[in-house]
Amino acid sequence: MKTKAHILVVEDKALIYKRLKMILKEHHYSVDDYAPSVEEAIGNINKKRPDLVLLDIDLQGEHNGIYLGNLLKKEYNIPFIYVTDLDDDQTFYESLQTKHDDFIPKKDINLTEEEPIVIQTKPHLDKKRLIRSIQTILQKQTENQQPLREGIMGLIGYLEDIKELDKSRVTRVPVKYEDIIFFTVKPFINENEKEETLRANYLWFKTRNGEYFFLKTSLRDIQKTLPYYFVRINESYIVNIAPDVLKGRINGSRLSIQNQEFTIKNTYKEEVKSRLEHFYY
Repeated sequence: MKTKAHILVVEDKALIYKRLKMILKEHHYSVDDYAPSVEEAIGNINKKRPDLVLLDIDLQGEHNGIYLGNLLKKEYNIPFIYVTDLDDDQTFYESLQTKHDDFIPKKDINLTEEEPIVIQTKPHLDKKRLIRSIQTILQKQTENQQPLREGIMGLIGYLEDIKELDKSRVTRVPVKYEDIIFFTVKPFINENEKEETLRANYLWFKTRNGEYFFLKTSLRDIQKTLPYYFVRINESYIVNIAPDVLKGRINGSRLSIQNQEFTIKNTYKEEVKSRLEHFYY
């Protein structure tokens, strides 16, 4: 039977990982390599993006599963289910802030086998609880999935101004993602070579040939639709780090792109590092 979807299990106990892997494979899901920490999980994601993540909260290393849950929702836009021993109210309400797709205590999954090797918790509910949750989430993901886009329609000006132009004039221009250098909310140099602050709820982007266009959206919202080679580096910029655009990294805190330098803020350094490792050794 054809494999349904690819699932990453982030779990610090190897025996539980093996049991979950067995359950998933029985239902024809492919399962990624063992990832007991956030760092190893991100490494797996960068090698092969999963369709869904089963995420424990108590993990090895510096960060826990809730930290990764935030990344999965905000940076990767990958659905995930917490599968954890931590079934207290405080943990549950903290996990809600990451907007998870489901929260399943491990006691709600039969993780025992004919030879008792893992957990002997009560009550033992049917593993259908997990599988049906996965199926439901993946089905919703498929229904809500946007078609793969090659680019965006850039505005030649603000919508308010465009309405006043001759109706025969082109006001939106198709631009391929690969031709865009960066998106930003910083002021720009207008046609009169003067610095102009953006109007509210707009951003602008620059292409390889030096053209710039507007979009009526936010950096947070546009980030969700961009290819993986675009990464947020600070509060003001999302940049293209594809091999034919990125010139290099400077002292670990700046990127050189098309003869322009961009500063990486500390908040975004870990994700920038992960993206760079995805494209470069």
